[in-house]
Amino acid sequence: MNNMSPDLPPFMNSQAGSPPPMASSGSFAQSMGAFGTMLKIQEAISNKFPSSKVPWKDTRIFLRAHTIESIRSTSLYVFMIRLFKEVGLGEMQLIGYAPMHYVFAVPGCPVCNIYPALHNQKVCVATSDALHRFFKEELELDCTVEETECVKDSGAVCKFKVSLQPISAYKVLLDDNDRLILAGKKPANIEQSELCNRVEILTIYKLLDQGKLSDIGEAYIQFAGSIPFKEKIFDPPWKTAEELKSIVSKHDAFGSAFGEMAAKVQSINSTNTKIPPTPSLSNVSPSSVPSVSHVQGQTAKIKDEAKNASSFAELIAKMKKQN
Repeated sequence: MNNMSPDLPPFMNSQAGSPPPMASSGSFAQSMGAFGTMLKIQEAISNKFPSSKVPWKDTRIFLRAHTIESIRSTSLYVFMIRLFKEVGLGEMQLIGYAPMHYVFAVPGCPVCNIYPALHNQKVCVATSDALHRFFKEELELDCTVEETECVKDSGAVCKFKVSLQPISAYKVLLDDNDRLILAGKKPANIEQSELCNRVEILTIYKLLDQGKLSDIGEAYIQFAGSIPFKEKIFDPPWKTAEELKSIVSKHDAFGSAFGEMAAKVQSINSTNTKIPPTPSLSNVSPSSVPSVSHVQGQTAKIKDEAKNASSFAELIAKMKKQN
């Protein structure tokens, strides 16, 4: 019987994955030292992660990259690796990939170093939890995270597998042009090379098969294609740093660079403190807005079916049976 809750990080669903007991091995001083180090990591995560939310347009670029090299070259990946290092979780790197599955390794994992006396168990709960939180909260991608290897459990290096929930991944991956392609229509004002690239991505994600809608694609369109997903538009968290870096690179003197950087930071702070205007509702037709009960009902249906299905294949079978 599966008692796992999909709303909790993996380590909270498994007794085997629970945080290692502080006082089970080593001295009391070592245990208190480990506890203090973990508190610092958790404090850093709590301080930095809330300001690290990434817009869908940048997450979409990450999801569309389908080789390790292309994924590593995305701004999101570079930002993520730097973020995890800054909070004290080490030099994380992507070492494996399959559509909707990412394998990360952390050589010399600092979390393992917190527990010098522990052996024969996986101890990197903080890293698994941080990966789950980053993907779910900052990227809006539901997922599961598993520590597949740990140095403390005879592994050569600590490895973590992130597996995305398909409907959640499709929600972010697909834009309006992709949905037109899935509907059998060619988007307007799109080059043939871009069209071929989009078809390739949709095929990799098993939504198309030989240029036609696959069973998975058909099931997704029937099941979630009509649900309105609101994409929020905002700047990625790395934009300011990139702009300041660009300012420094184009100036020879520190004084001129500092002046332009100060002006840029001031303009950013001024923009962030502005209160957005209240949108006008005079041009909105009540008949064009779906009822709250309709949207809630559709959303609840998706969540219930996704939770009750052990795999996306089972989900498809359920949807077909309903039809």
